[in-house]
Amino acid sequence: MTTVSSSYSQAQVALSLISASTTTSGVFSAISGTASASKSQASASAIFNAIVPGSTGSSISATLQQEKVTTQTNSIYSNVASRVSAMEKGTYTASSDWEKVVSYNMQTGVPVMVSLDSSGKVQALPQSETDLTKKYNVHQQSELTTAISQISTMAGKIQANAKNDTWVADLAGAANDLEMVHSGALNAETSWEEQGSLLMTDHQPFKISLDSTGNLQVTEQLTDSMSDLTPTQQTLLRKAVETIPGMISKDTPTTSWQIDAQNYDSAGIPYYLDIDPVTNKISAKENSADNITSSFLKTEPYPDIGDNTALLKQVATYVKKKQAYFLDFDSTGKIVAKALTATNLEKYNQTSTTTSSTAGSIVSLFA
Repeated sequence: MTTVSSSYSQAQVALSLISASTTTSGVFSAISGTASASKSQASASAIFNAIVPGSTGSSISATLQQEKVTTQTNSIYSNVASRVSAMEKGTYTASSDWEKVVSYNMQTGVPVMVSLDSSGKVQALPQSETDLTKKYNVHQQSELTTAISQISTMAGKIQANAKNDTWVADLAGAANDLEMVHSGALNAETSWEEQGSLLMTDHQPFKISLDSTGNLQVTEQLTDSMSDLTPTQQTLLRKAVETIPGMISKDTPTTSWQIDAQNYDSAGIPYYLDIDPVTNKISAKENSADNITSSFLKTEPYPDIGDNTALLKQVATYVKKKQAYFLDFDSTGKIVAKALTATNLEKYNQTSTTTSSTAGSIVSLFA
C-alpha cells in the first residue's frame, strides 16, 4: 500500500473525477479524461456508497483525513516513547519542557502522562494533575487518587533507601579512588581527592566522611576540632598526630600504631588515627568501608517500603529503575501500572480510530 498522504491525494483526485460523471460509463470516461467537467455529485456518491454503504464522498474524504491525522499523531507518540526510553537508559538528557517534566517524575517515582494539547504540541504532566474526568467515572477517579497518594509515600521510601545505598557505595569506593589519584593512575576530579592526595604526600592522617549534603570530604586530623572527644582524648590524639611526619621521615616507629601508620603511608593507603573511648589506646586505621561507614548507614532507613498490594509491587519496580509509567484500569477493572510506550500512550489518549482499516482499504483502491 502506498503512504496514507499519497493515497489520500489520489483518492481526492478520483473523487473529483467521479463527481464529474452522471452515469457508470461516464465514470470511466471521467477516469480516462474524456468526460465533461460539469457533472453532478450524485453518481460519485452512489459509487462510494457501493464501496462503503451509508457513506458519501465527503465522509470518505473526512475518513481519509482522520486516518492521516491519526498516523501523524501516532508517529509523534512513537518519537516521544523513543526519547523516554533513551532518558531511562541514560543515553539522552532532557532538554524540552515536556522531557524535563517526564525526567523529574521518573526521578521522583510519580506516574506521569504525555499528551498533545489543542495545538498539537507535546505536553507532560504528573498524572494527578491531568483531567481524570475525561476518562474515568467518579469511583475510578477516587481509586486513582488514593493509589497515587500511596505511591507517593512508597516512592519516598524507595528514594531514601536508594540515596542511602549511594552514600554507602561512595564511602566504599573512596579509599580506592584516592589511592589511584595519589599513585598517579587517575587525575583528581574533586576537591576532596586533591586535598586527600596532598595530605598523603605530607604524611598526614585524615578521615574520609560525608558532609551535611552527602558529598565526600576529608578531615585533616591535625586541624580537626575533635569535638566528639573529651579534652584528655583530644590532647592525646593531637599529640600523636603531630609526631607522625617526623617519625616517618626518620623511620623511628616505636609503638604498634606508629608501625601501622608507617606501613599505610609507605603503601599509599589513606588512614587515620583513632582513640578508644574507654582505654584511650591509640590505633591507626585504614579508611576502609567498614571503618568509615556510620552504623546508621549500614541499615536501610526503610527495610519495609510498604509495597503491600499487587499494584504497589508493580509500581515499585518502575520507581526503583527510574522508569516512566502511568496508571490505568485493565479489562477487569483493576488499576495497573503501564510503561510510557508508544502503544500505551496512543491507547490512553484515544488516538486509535475504528475507521482506519476501512479508510485504508478505500485508499488502496486508488493506489
